[in-house]
Amino acid sequence: MWAVRVPGLAARVLRPVPRIVAPVRMLATAPEAPKRRTRAKADGTTPRPRRKKAATPFSSEPLYACDAVIPEADEPFCHKHLPHPSQWKSVFNFTKEQFARHRYFVARQDTAQAIVDKIGLDDAERNGHKATIVEAYAGPGTLTRQLMQHPSVERVVALENAPTFLPWLERLKVDPTLEAVQDKLHILPESGFSWDTYETLVDGGYLANLENKIPNLGADAPPMDWAAPSPIVFVAQIPNSVHGEQLFAQLVHAICSGYWLYKYGRVKMVFVCGETVATRSLATPADQRDRAKLGTTVQCLSKPELLIPTEELQPYADYFFPPTPSIGPRVPITNTFIPNANISSGLSKRNLAVLGIDPLKDLLVDSRDLDAFEFLTRNLFVLKTKPIAEALKHVAPGAANILKLLAPDHPSMKERPQDVILPHTPVVALTNEQWAALAVVFEKWPFRPQNLFEEGRVQRGKSADNQFF
Repeated sequence: MWAVRVPGLAARVLRPVPRIVAPVRMLATAPEAPKRRTRAKADGTTPRPRRKKAATPFSSEPLYACDAVIPEADEPFCHKHLPHPSQWKSVFNFTKEQFARHRYFVARQDTAQAIVDKIGLDDAERNGHKATIVEAYAGPGTLTRQLMQHPSVERVVALENAPTFLPWLERLKVDPTLEAVQDKLHILPESGFSWDTYETLVDGGYLANLENKIPNLGADAPPMDWAAPSPIVFVAQIPNSVHGEQLFAQLVHAICSGYWLYKYGRVKMVFVCGETVATRSLATPADQRDRAKLGTTVQCLSKPELLIPTEELQPYADYFFPPTPSIGPRVPITNTFIPNANISSGLSKRNLAVLGIDPLKDLLVDSRDLDAFEFLTRNLFVLKTKPIAEALKHVAPGAANILKLLAPDHPSMKERPQDVILPHTPVVALTNEQWAALAVVFEKWPFRPQNLFEEGRVQRGKSADNQFF
């Protein structure tokens, strides 16, 4: 309130003057509700308001039990034994606890069909014999489904131990749309990475349909005929990590040693794998950047073939699930799984390809020379740009002397000119035939190290039960 002075008063008493307040007109409408406060993020940005989930006619039930109309754009991703793709994110759990870390699976029907078509199940070499597929890392069965429906497939043995995938894989056996081929599927709920799984594969009767038809299986098994293709075909969607790369390398080595499924014949392998694995497996001596130990080993023991290149599987999210997978090394070191101590720098990329590995009828490296070959490639490729004569000095004292046995003027080289190695040849420029010849003379060299694998892929002296092979 305001106060004024009253003249004539000694004390000058201040009298308050009343304040005139205008009447407040009431609003006819209700006041607005207070707006919801949004807290700013640490970087100063304001988060977007949450969107309400769009209503969907689909649930987590398999599509064969759903009557909803599937949009045309979704049809390539719809597999009858799985829920609608809109539900996959909530259904599949790609965590370590679910044994699904760094895992993925083929999402599109046509891509899965293309992979099966590239296996060569109808090749003339197979003489019309039906195949038995051993599928590791089967996932929820998108690739398994196409394998079951192929007329040249007699049996599919799916290996899968991830709880997040296994129930959906088992739904293939009750899918009414697959009633005619359900008997083909046999599920082994074990890891494709474990040695015990492949023991169970035989002991559990999962290959009973092949008894007495392939070598070393059955009381009246036929003798080994390595030149003939085996009815067994191995297929795997290997993890895009060191875990998967180590499995790939081990299985390739088994070609020469005659262990694993190679006890039963010349088994073809088909991998959905990281682009770097495929690139290095195919690299020739002219590809100095990618030529390495892996590719040399693969090509000395098999004929690798790029069945589907990365370019045909791009963008990644259109062909695989999850669309943004976790990529990174996982280094398992146990008595049951493959030991590994090396982390590949190339595994930072998530690109995938499809690679076929067909074992050679005539291997360049004999099982007797495999240890020497492994030792040389492991130690020499770290010096890949050096001349071979110089690099051998770092492998063992006096090792360069073995090149005299591979010189052009050596009598044994007159009939084997492809094996000749000149001292100034860079390590990376050696051909597959030259690597094989080098392993032979190194194995026979009396001064070679006796313990080639004290710190190698396989440690000698351990119980065979603790080794993958």
